[in-house]
Amino acid sequence: MLLVISGFDPSAGAGILQDIKSLSLLGITAFGVVSCYTVQNSERVFSITFRKWEEIERELSVLPEPKVIKIGLISPEFVKFIREKFPNAKIIWNVILSSSSGYFFESAEIVKENLDYADLVVLNNNEAEKLQVLHIAERDSDKKFVITFGHSNDHSDRISVLYSGKYFAEERIIHNGNSHFHGTGCAFSSLLAGFIYFGYPPNEAITETMRIMKKILILSGKEEPLRQVQTEKLAREWMKYEALEELEEIVEELVTIGKYTVPEVGQNVSYALPWSENEYEVAKFPGRIRLKEGIPTFVSGPAFKDKSHTARMCLTAKKYAPQIRCVSNIRYLPEYIENAVNAGLKVFKYDRASEPDEVRNEDGKSMEWMIKSAVKTLEQIPDIIYDEGWFGKEAMIRVFGRSPKDVMEKIKKVVGKTTQVRL
Repeated sequence: MLLVISGFDPSAGAGILQDIKSLSLLGITAFGVVSCYTVQNSERVFSITFRKWEEIERELSVLPEPKVIKIGLISPEFVKFIREKFPNAKIIWNVILSSSSGYFFESAEIVKENLDYADLVVLNNNEAEKLQVLHIAERDSDKKFVITFGHSNDHSDRISVLYSGKYFAEERIIHNGNSHFHGTGCAFSSLLAGFIYFGYPPNEAITETMRIMKKILILSGKEEPLRQVQTEKLAREWMKYEALEELEEIVEELVTIGKYTVPEVGQNVSYALPWSENEYEVAKFPGRIRLKEGIPTFVSGPAFKDKSHTARMCLTAKKYAPQIRCVSNIRYLPEYIENAVNAGLKVFKYDRASEPDEVRNEDGKSMEWMIKSAVKTLEQIPDIIYDEGWFGKEAMIRVFGRSPKDVMEKIKKVVGKTTQVRL
């Protein structure tokens, strides 16, 4: 369960309403407790009333144990109480010292006293300077502070986020000369909490959050005069359409290179969504890609229909590394493995002879066992898992990546030198 404890903003641009909207984009049903009430709109805060801990605690006591807690505007000392009540939860605290219009919310000194009770602290660069934590976040060893730089360097065409000594950058979205939107901090920190809830490591969660924030802000600026983050412009379904579009984008490359990659049993490329739990929630090419007179042929365009062994591999892979959501199988040739190693890809050789009978004899179990074996040996999902075949089983290479484009780039590295020679 993901729990949000945040302030109520009646404009819905920030606060708990924005938190819930942002998390709903990821298909997450979040529980919520209001920490304070504000009188504000997208331009200005007029007043704020913080709730007493006794009131908050009474509401928390009737909720299930949370896995992740996103905290927004709150009396800072309450973060300690929340940690004591839920010692096993991951706490992401979006610190808000004051509004962009200058309304004072929280004491910097009291906030500093309670920072250690959060697992991740999200704040903008101005707040980081006031709390004197900017230099800490610049260290490689720091794993606590996520600092956004959307409020600095307005003339830059990029927005940066600092975490653990590394800067992440994304395009700055500007509409009619304005790049400031009410509620960006709440939306960003909530999406970040959502990906942490999915199991993403913080650096991967930041990357994915920034990508989605860009899409949200592109849509949010289309209506005037409302100048706030409108996550409701997106819905969970858009990621399904995007997954299909990303598969469509690599069709031409699959056709071009297919005579070197399509195995006898056919090829597929499957692409899971962050929340996919079954094969029908994984985008793929139904019926597989087949060779007809040496030319790759598609039975159907990408869809969420049908089943696929690569879809099952996606579902298994993302259990160990949630960001690894795309898998393709290609023809096995020894030189392909040599190419992969030379290209610096991480390769795992799977021995089908080592499969237990209960795995070998049950359809679909081999793929799961194969990935588990790779993770057990390498302690991570490799780029390539291959085997040299078995009785009734064609030798095969499987390519793992974050997206269809990522997988396609790896496939080209695997067969690149070979195709150049043969062409």
